[in-house]
Amino acid sequence: MKLVSRPVLSGFVLLAIAGNAAAEHIMLDAVTVTATREEQLVLDQAISIEQKSSDEVQLDKAATQKELLNSIAGVRITQTGSSVGHMTSIRLPVNTGPYYLFLQDSIPVQSSGFFNHNGLAYTNFSSAGSVEVMKGTGTALYGSDAVAATINVRSTPIVDDEGFKFSTEIGSDQFRRYGVTGGVEIDDNSNISANISHTQSDGWRDHTEYDREEFAVNYVNDLNDDNTLKLGLSINKTVAEMAGSLIGEDAFRHDTKSVGNVEDAINSGLDIVRKFDFARFNVEWNHILNDNIELNSIAYVRRNRNRYIATWEDNLPQNDSEEKTIGLLLKADMDFGRVRNIVGVDLEYTRASREYTQLFDDGSVPAGNIYDYDVNYRAFSPYSRLEFQLNDKLKLGAGLRYDINSYEYTNNLADGQYATSSYSRAGSGNDPTFNHLSPKLDLAYQASESQIIYARYANGFRIPQASRLYMLKTNNSTFSLDEEITDTFEVGYKWHSDKHEFNSSIYYLAIDDTITRRSSGSYPNTIVYYENGGETIHKGIELSLASKLTDELTSKIAYSYSKHEFKADEVVGNNELAQAPNNVANVRLIYSPNKLAGLTAMLEWEHIGSSWLDDENTKKYKGYDTANIKLNYAVNDQFS
Repeated sequence: MKLVSRPVLSGFVLLAIAGNAAAEHIMLDAVTVTATREEQLVLDQAISIEQKSSDEVQLDKAATQKELLNSIAGVRITQTGSSVGHMTSIRLPVNTGPYYLFLQDSIPVQSSGFFNHNGLAYTNFSSAGSVEVMKGTGTALYGSDAVAATINVRSTPIVDDEGFKFSTEIGSDQFRRYGVTGGVEIDDNSNISANISHTQSDGWRDHTEYDREEFAVNYVNDLNDDNTLKLGLSINKTVAEMAGSLIGEDAFRHDTKSVGNVEDAINSGLDIVRKFDFARFNVEWNHILNDNIELNSIAYVRRNRNRYIATWEDNLPQNDSEEKTIGLLLKADMDFGRVRNIVGVDLEYTRASREYTQLFDDGSVPAGNIYDYDVNYRAFSPYSRLEFQLNDKLKLGAGLRYDINSYEYTNNLADGQYATSSYSRAGSGNDPTFNHLSPKLDLAYQASESQIIYARYANGFRIPQASRLYMLKTNNSTFSLDEEITDTFEVGYKWHSDKHEFNSSIYYLAIDDTITRRSSGSYPNTIVYYENGGETIHKGIELSLASKLTDELTSKIAYSYSKHEFKADEVVGNNELAQAPNNVANVRLIYSPNKLAGLTAMLEWEHIGSSWLDDENTKKYKGYDTANIKLNYAVNDQFS
């Protein structure tokens, strides 16, 4: 195992119009909103949920998604070859599957049937105000994809009439970022806030240069004592060069910065880039009906576009997919003291299109349109969550959600095999509907004002993606897939005092009817298909401890142990899954000396344990350790 050091920031300048409050890098008595879309103390929730505060987010100055999230227990984000591309590992191995729900300000950033594993790129992660991670299958408010975790990236809220801050950052690999953030009060009842940033980097590998813009504006108006109106506009755009895979041990040891196996294609003039485009406008109305009932409605329109060259395919096809969505989230919160009922319904309609094109004749796949199809996707999901305060110590929660997800597919090309390649197109009329009822149950025991013990069960599911149904690599164009079914069992203990915040959980996640990739033959005649029928088991423990050691020194420790196994798989038996380190840890020590007011220093250590490189468990990676030092010095209220 080796120790890796990484330059995190070569220089940093911040010009601020308005004063900064004293930093609180750990949030004792932390409040989150993700579980019910209502503010709740973490200590009061019978679920594993953690928040990263705005001050800690500001200290990290995340340039990538992993820098925003990897200090949270059990969370591991890995960046891919397109710099802002990523894969997620929370209670599962590193994977690209639709097991995670990504939110921006509590609203999904993509439709369930069109999951992009790079979906955090659709959030404003580099200008986030805070972030919350709800681990495990979601509450009744969440359906397909909320299997292993729900990540909620939240915008920076306005603090009084704070004005605007302008920032400039520079770093290694020609990294530079420019930003404006802040807000103003329009009158006593309304305010507007904005976050704008532009990021550029040459990348640490050859051909990984990227440009990214983020823009978010939020308007809040307290119309009267009973009604609040919120408007939000979020836009981001990314253009990122893509590197390929390193082939062979020698390349991994001596040529890690090279462009990899796509060098010849780039030299021939192929423009190997990835482009993310995201835009969403949302309107939220909150109405207090009476002392016991509060109504909330969120309407949104959203556009996602994802363009790339598929560097993981030997023939390097080009993808252009787009989804245009309209959605409505309706919720009523009825609190009658010892009984609380949250009922609601989520509705979403998406018009999607996809073109998959071979730009050149590679000898086995002729130039032309491989796939060209349209999909109309509809989702209708009523839900209810009941909470019963059984006595002063015990609270029982029960939830039920019924999801109806349907596809309507149109193939714009000839059905069947494309030329003599292994690609095949599904015929129009393959329009499945997936219905699923998800029960939830939890019990919390309040041992004292600062401690709770809880147990939780949550059933979940994830529907087959449109790409799995319609982008075939087999001549069996009539095959079908069912949704995956999941069951999560969890027990946890939380202790929050004046100086310490301890959260722990033990979980067991079973995924049944897993959609498994099968293949036979070799390129260019590889036959690839997917089928249900597998089962995987995921279990582990997550621990986090945040402590205010002194007035000057705070610490954060995050640790997780996990084990991920197949269950009687026909190929690999009960082996462990690949890319699943058993041990992951992050330790932070944050120092803010009283004698040098304005200085904040953080020492960070991250440990990634060993893991199998293949599902056959024949090759193992030893893991790694990284160390970071981060410094910030606020000279005065205007300069840091």
